[in-house]
Amino acid sequence: MTTLLELDVAAQGALLARRAVAGMAEAERAAERLADATYLLVAARGSSDNAARYFQYLAGQVLGKVVALATPSLYGPGSTMDLAGAGVIAISQSGRSPGIAEVAQLAKDQGRPVIGVTNDPTSPLAVVSDVVLSISTGPEVVVASTKTFSATWQALSQLVSAMAPSPIAGLEQLPARIERVASWALGADLGIGRFDAAAGITVVGRGVGYSVADEVSLKIREVAGVRAESYAVADYLHGPIGADGANCSLLLIVTDELTDAVATAAIEGSRAAGMTTLALYPADRVLEGTDAVIVLPEEMENWSVGLAQVVVGQVLALRLGQRYGRPIDAPPRLAKVTLSA
Repeated sequence: MTTLLELDVAAQGALLARRAVAGMAEAERAAERLADATYLLVAARGSSDNAARYFQYLAGQVLGKVVALATPSLYGPGSTMDLAGAGVIAISQSGRSPGIAEVAQLAKDQGRPVIGVTNDPTSPLAVVSDVVLSISTGPEVVVASTKTFSATWQALSQLVSAMAPSPIAGLEQLPARIERVASWALGADLGIGRFDAAAGITVVGRGVGYSVADEVSLKIREVAGVRAESYAVADYLHGPIGADGANCSLLLIVTDELTDAVATAAIEGSRAAGMTTLALYPADRVLEGTDAVIVLPEEMENWSVGLAQVVVGQVLALRLGQRYGRPIDAPPRLAKVTLSA
C-alpha cells in the first residue's frame, strides 16, 4: 500500500513549481526589508533548523553575510538580547512554535525587520512578520516533514538570490529537477540492503552537505526508528568515528565543499572500524572505496544538489522504515507541531 509519506515525497516537484513565482516576489520584498541589516539571525527548530543551517552556508557563500542561529531559550520574557543590526528570519512550518515567535517578537519590539517563513499565513508568526515567505504546500498530515522542508529550502534560496548582486543559477530549474529526482529515487533500489543499521547510522557532510546530513539523519530517526546521528565531517574524524564499529553504517553526503581527500579519510577510517560505508554524491563526482554508492541522476548546482540529496534521504528513511515494519505515516511518540518553548 502506498503511504502518505510516499505521496508527499512524489509531490514535491509540483509543489515547488506552484510556489515559484509568488515565492520569488515575496523574497524580493523580504530582501528590501533586510537591505540595511549587518547580519542575519535565524530562529528555527527541528527540520526548520536544518533548513536554517543550509541558509547559513548559502548566505555566507553567496552574500558573504554572517548568519547566526538563534537560541530560542534566550529570547523569552525579560530577555536582554540586543538585536541591533540584525535582520531576523523566523522559520516555523506551523507558525506556532512559542520559542520561535518570541525571537520574532523581540526583534519587532526593537524595531528590527522580521521575515517569517511559514506554511500558515494566519499564524502568530505570520502576524508579527514584516514579510512572510509562504511555504504554500497545503496541509502536511504526515509527521515527518518532506514537502514543507523542500519548500522552505526553495524559499530561503530565493531570498539569497534576491539579496545577491545577480540571481543564483538553477532556481527556475529546481522544481523539475526535484520532480525527476523524487521519481527516480522512489523507483530505485538505493542500496537499502547494504545498510547495516543494527547499531545505528552516522551521516556526515560538509558545508551544504552538513545541513543535508542533519536532515537525513533526522528523517531516518523519525521514519525508520533507527538510531541516526549527524556530524560535520571534520568533527566526526576528530573523535566520534572512534565510537562506531560493527553493525553500523556511514552515509557520506558528498557536495562541493567535501574534498576527495577528506572523503577518503572518512571512508577508510569507518571501514577500518568495521562499518559499512555508503556515499551519496552528484553526477559529476567519482568516489571510490565505499561499499555502495548512490549517484544522483543528473548534474546540478551545489545548492540544489543538497535538496536533491535530502529527497533521496527521505526515500532512504521510508524504505528503511518499511524494512523494519514501522508505521510510516504516524511514527510513535512524535507530534507534528512543536509546542514546547
